[in-house]
Amino acid sequence: MKKTILTILVCGFMVLGLTGCGTNKNEFDIGKESNIEIVEKGVSLTIKENTLTETGATLILKNDSDVDVEYGNPYEMEIKKDGEWHKINVELNFTLPAFILKSKETKELELNWENGYGKLASGDYRIIKSIDVEKSDGTFDTFYVSAEFTIE
Repeated sequence: MKKTILTILVCGFMVLGLTGCGTNKNEFDIGKESNIEIVEKGVSLTIKENTLTETGATLILKNDSDVDVEYGNPYEMEIKKDGEWHKINVELNFTLPAFILKSKETKELELNWENGYGKLASGDYRIIKSIDVEKSDGTFDTFYVSAEFTIE
């Protein structure tokens, strides 16, 4: 009886151990082709030189327009597959404050995507952020900026 229970426990631990090894953080669930249109409208997003790693980067958000814009913490990352951009299906959680980027202002944003996307494998990627501009009627016009990069 003790031998049977021990055998069942050992087999159970082996099954748990093997299933835990099956998912690698940099193996994405690549989704459908992206439908996000990138239109900069005087606002640009780039990666600060010498800050890109497989787990993060420093972004430079620059407002060359004549109006103040708003942005938040959320971002999306896409991967290029067969010459087209595709969503990477991950679940991300963000705090939702709104930040103002004044006309002719530049801000640096530290980004660490390891918890959501893991260490990125070799490939072409882009980070997408939404930008909001308040219209005269109090509603917002939203557009998207992106920074493309390659992990070797």
